[in-house]
Amino acid sequence: MGSPSKKTQRIVWSSIAVIVSLVAGTALHNTYGTHTTASSMPPHTLSAKNSMLTPISENDQKDATAAKSDQNTADDNTPDSDDLSVDDINGKDDEVEQVEDVSDVADEASLPENAKTAIDNLLDATEQARQITEQFTHTVQKGDTLSKILSDSGLEDHIGHQLVKQFPEFETQLRPGQKIYWTLNNDGKLMYLNWLPSNREERIYIRTPQNTFTSKIIKQQSEWKTQILHGNIDHSFVKSFQDLGLNSIAANQASSALQWQTNMRHLQKGDKFTIEVSREFINNKPTGRADVKAIHLRTGKTDFYAIQAANGRFYDEYGNSTGKGFNRYPFNFVPRISSPFNLHRRHPITGVIRPHKGVDFAVPMGTRVLATADGVIQKVAFQAHGAGRYIVIRHSRKYQTVYMHLHRILVRAGQKVKRGQEIALSGNSGLSTGPHLHYEFRINGQPWNPMSVKLPNVVNLMTDKQRAQFLALAKKVKKELTISTNTTK
Repeated sequence: MGSPSKKTQRIVWSSIAVIVSLVAGTALHNTYGTHTTASSMPPHTLSAKNSMLTPISENDQKDATAAKSDQNTADDNTPDSDDLSVDDINGKDDEVEQVEDVSDVADEASLPENAKTAIDNLLDATEQARQITEQFTHTVQKGDTLSKILSDSGLEDHIGHQLVKQFPEFETQLRPGQKIYWTLNNDGKLMYLNWLPSNREERIYIRTPQNTFTSKIIKQQSEWKTQILHGNIDHSFVKSFQDLGLNSIAANQASSALQWQTNMRHLQKGDKFTIEVSREFINNKPTGRADVKAIHLRTGKTDFYAIQAANGRFYDEYGNSTGKGFNRYPFNFVPRISSPFNLHRRHPITGVIRPHKGVDFAVPMGTRVLATADGVIQKVAFQAHGAGRYIVIRHSRKYQTVYMHLHRILVRAGQKVKRGQEIALSGNSGLSTGPHLHYEFRINGQPWNPMSVKLPNVVNLMTDKQRAQFLALAKKVKKELTISTNTTK
């Protein structure tokens, strides 16, 4: 057989191209659901990129007219390669290039690494969401244990025991008011547990594939802001602080700073106060914690100030200590001790072993006796066969001092006295072996050794430089608090 004519060769090559185009076109249709019609294709049959195929001349296009007419009668949806026209070869070839391009993009090996990671994370998140079926929340109540909390939600007791054994803090640090959140998967297993011991801390417990738990602690960063707040006394002083969003610790701090100037129990409804506080915030929400820097209390027509100095102690607007403190001795000199504090002493007159709840100072008759701290005379009395003439002074709610065997009393019950003020003359009254002063120091009603007890709020005098700095601060703060108080609603 002779070699085929050039025209025959072109037809053979065109047929091969049709077959290739048909296969590629089917893939494109499966991928996009559409195909491009021959009428929209450019007039050349094959891309110049294909070096094995040559452009078809006008004569060749005329020869293909019959084949194109036959192709129009075929089933468009299920084309047969023998019926396709040369124009369709061109169209399909363009689509093959597109399919090759799309295939390159869709190939997983060619995806950017972050895209693969995003897909993997999305699949992981989807799987986790599918597994989570129940979520619980609980506010810890008095008497709660972790095992009880979890078992009440339907979990077996051993889950709580396992967590407590692995993390003992659940047994020692669980407190009423704390929040606990936990999540179960579709098998009813505990997967996650979040515990909020405070609004500054979150603890997260996650189940591992080995059915143990790992934990991590997230600390919330807090911010402290200085604020001036205004309050009115409607109930108690502490309650008025709580109404401002402050905790009882801040209220006690302010009360202690003022208790030597006025009786905080005698505040009346309608009394006002203004405070400067350094206040803690987390996520712009106050936590309740605060450090009182200054307070101005107006009760009736009387004003009281307590301002914190650089040494941490409170002073009034003139630099006088508001925590007045105690003197160690009730004299303006250091006396001789004739009988020390001894809870098992034998009485020198009766011979009976009985507690000696104070200290005896050997001083001459008529020696000036001084109050060891600011306070109120609680009691003035006389015992012929005991303490003789004596005085009891109350210093705030916690402290008392007692002065016995006096010769002459210079104060009356209910009278306010200052530290160092003369209150009596020493003597030898009552059951006594000679002139002396019996002195007692009591904390919450219990006797303590006056010579060794740690004295509360001992006055810490400021240097001249510190005092000048404080007075400048006090002038500024007093102006701010006074203006605030006058504008309180």
